[in-house]
Amino acid sequence: MSENTTVEEKNDKGFFKNKRNVFLIAAAIIIVFVCGLNYFTSKYLYNGKIGQNIYIEDVEVSNLTKKEALDIVNAKYPMKDLTLSYDNKNYTITPEDVDLSYNTKEVVDNAYNLTRENSYFSNVMSYINAKFSGKDYTIKASYDDKKLDKKIKNVAKQINKKYVNASITVSSGIVVHESKTGLKFDNEANKKSIEKAYADKSYEKIDLKVDVTQPKIKTEDIDCIDSMLASYSTTFNAYQYERSYNIALALARCNGTIVMPGETFSYNDSTGARVLSNGFKSASVILRGEYQDAPGGGVCQGSTTLFNAVLLSGLEIKEVHNHSKTSSYVSRGRDAMVNDGGSDFQFTNNFDHPVYVSCYAGGGTASASIYGCSEDRVGVSIKTTHFTYNGLPGAKTYRTITKNGKSKTTHIYTAVYQE
Repeated sequence: MSENTTVEEKNDKGFFKNKRNVFLIAAAIIIVFVCGLNYFTSKYLYNGKIGQNIYIEDVEVSNLTKKEALDIVNAKYPMKDLTLSYDNKNYTITPEDVDLSYNTKEVVDNAYNLTRENSYFSNVMSYINAKFSGKDYTIKASYDDKKLDKKIKNVAKQINKKYVNASITVSSGIVVHESKTGLKFDNEANKKSIEKAYADKSYEKIDLKVDVTQPKIKTEDIDCIDSMLASYSTTFNAYQYERSYNIALALARCNGTIVMPGETFSYNDSTGARVLSNGFKSASVILRGEYQDAPGGGVCQGSTTLFNAVLLSGLEIKEVHNHSKTSSYVSRGRDAMVNDGGSDFQFTNNFDHPVYVSCYAGGGTASASIYGCSEDRVGVSIKTTHFTYNGLPGAKTYRTITKNGKSKTTHIYTAVYQE
């Protein structure tokens, strides 16, 4: 009995000794772990510096304080003046011009807080992921878009140049004035280049995109105009000031027009609306069969004069209308009434070369001439037959064109007048 008791006591002592040893070992492990964790935390996690293997753009900011990181990144990516260049001329946009800024401080804060802003476990995982996989941050540029547009518009204004069409003047002879190309600043493309420079933090000189614009009428298009193809004149009372003024204004707006092959000339489009705000004065016109004063009185004498010059040149008459009353300045079947309600005088250039319209009114005479290439000259004869319709006078107008020995007669229009 005593021997058994003694054995049990020895076993109990061994058990408690082993248990104490296990406890001591576990305690030691915990102490080492805690000490190691504390060392890791203070050395790498919460050390007042940015974590491992972290980059802002191409600058490594690992183990730097926020101030150190901010200074080195700002030194690497400073905001500078941006130089735009075209044709050996430079144009500058300063950061202040567009309120340019980089979010560098925000990015540095984000890099610093990568291992600090979440739970301890999440922060440890963020540290480990960055250390072995890396972490990259990008700096973003911001600026006032309206101010940038204003600067671009100012540069464009200095570069843009409108093309100049070739033109003709006629005095003692036919003089052709040369055309000139223009310049068109490409707003969209150049703004994208500027935005890319800001986004890339690159301040290399930008070569601006500027397009060369071609004139609609080039010198070589009209240097073939060498002769007068036809002309026509009518007379008016120069002492009727308002009416004389309107005739001269309407013809002046047609004068100098170049009509290319296949193009159609519109008298109404050339003169514009016959209203006071468009420069016309009130004078006698026919409204609903009666003479009344209205803006633009007299412009029909201009259209009639031009119509007859075109008629004699052989150009294609596309639209013409007669007055409701017989005109005093031209015979029946030779007038061309126009109004803002839709009645127009139009002709189409059916020649192989362009034609030039020359018009003038002054001293009681309205004149119109058509100039073109001598190769387009044709023989023209006009015939007007008169008739009566329901007691009203009328006329039918025909034109015969002779070219290369062949003649063709066409009906131009039929006119009926109230009187």
